[in-house]
Amino acid sequence: MGISSSAQNEGRLAASPTMDEREASITSIVLSERSIIGLALLRIFVGYLWFQQLFWKLPPDFAGLYPYIVRETKYTFIPGYSYVLQHTFLLGCTSTHSAAGCTLFVPLAACVWMAELVVSVSLLFGLFTRLGAILSIILALQLYAGLSTSPGEWYWTYGMLVLLGFALITVSAGRRLGVDQWLSPRLQAAADSSRIARWLSWLV
Repeated sequence: MGISSSAQNEGRLAASPTMDEREASITSIVLSERSIIGLALLRIFVGYLWFQQLFWKLPPDFAGLYPYIVRETKYTFIPGYSYVLQHTFLLGCTSTHSAAGCTLFVPLAACVWMAELVVSVSLLFGLFTRLGAILSIILALQLYAGLSTSPGEWYWTYGMLVLLGFALITVSAGRRLGVDQWLSPRLQAAADSSRIARWLSWLV
């Protein structure tokens, strides 16, 4: 009885795959050059999309942004978000139609505009692409939180912007048709001796 049980246990051990065999059975996915070029073109497209959004809220007054901030205070689905906007962007504002009297609107709107400029330059030129993609996700999430339930808005517009940003983080899309292709080997070469280079190498 003991011999039979031992034989059965040995049979089970022989039948069960070892850790090395399980790892060998997982096939790694390697993107073709054509696929990488396609992702680089997607990166440029998304960068151009953000670049276009700069022109309807130009400095020095960023007037085009104001009505959208007002709409976000009315239609956001996140509790407390309206309060935050009213006490930052809209602090001191006396009208829902113009930024007259607002104390913080212009400097905060300038920060938004500069952030979108950084995203567009990063993605268009493939310069620290992952940094641009992370920033685009943050901006798109803010738009989703404020405008996705607003009348006339299609909520998937901002949802897709978030997903596109995630797609550009997962793959080094700036290493083709971008400055990252030149930066990457240099940062990786310096990564062994520099912690900053190691961090920066992840962003390209």
